[in-house]
Amino acid sequence: MPTREGLESAVVIVAGQTLAGAESLRLSTATPEELAYHLGAVKRSLRSVLQLLAPPGGKGAR
Repeated sequence: MPTREGLESAVVIVAGQTLAGAESLRLSTATPEELAYHLGAVKRSLRSVLQLLAPPGGKGAR
């Protein structure tokens, strides 16, 4: 079973890779589909990072 520290590291690595991919996207030549994909991926990565920072059992916990 993965440890919390291992999961945190994995989330941060994936978020960094997602951000790097979005940053390398050339906005002047990107298709609407590429923009939608990268923005969606950044949103999911940001949500994952924020969930790591949220206190366990805090308000809004699922």
